[in-house]
Amino acid sequence: MTPRAHQDVEYELDEPLAYRWTNAAYDMCSADDPELTAVVEDYGTVTRVVVSGACPRCLGDIFREEILTAAGEAGVLGDDTAGTPDPYTRINVTCNCESAHKNRPAEVPTGCGITFALEVLRNSTA
Repeated sequence: MTPRAHQDVEYELDEPLAYRWTNAAYDMCSADDPELTAVVEDYGTVTRVVVSGACPRCLGDIFREEILTAAGEAGVLGDDTAGTPDPYTRINVTCNCESAHKNRPAEVPTGCGITFALEVLRNSTA
């Protein structure tokens, strides 16, 4: 991964959920030298996804992890599908870079204000 410099952009207040952030994230993940990765890790009883790399808007360093499933005595948490489950899971990721962004609300400690979605293959480790 060849990181680009963080972009000094104002906190996004107008279109924080714009689909262009998801498009940009997809392009970053699927590039020959990805700047953003989503890795599914399977630990037997727990499956989680780890998203890390550059924010598609400001290029700041971001990190997000989400438990997809966890097996326990009462069954499997996170597996709420009936029948044949979709092999893909949608993960919503909000920029949580530590860089300063002008106009970021005082109650928001991190990020540039965008949220994007990634779809990951549940049983993939790549």
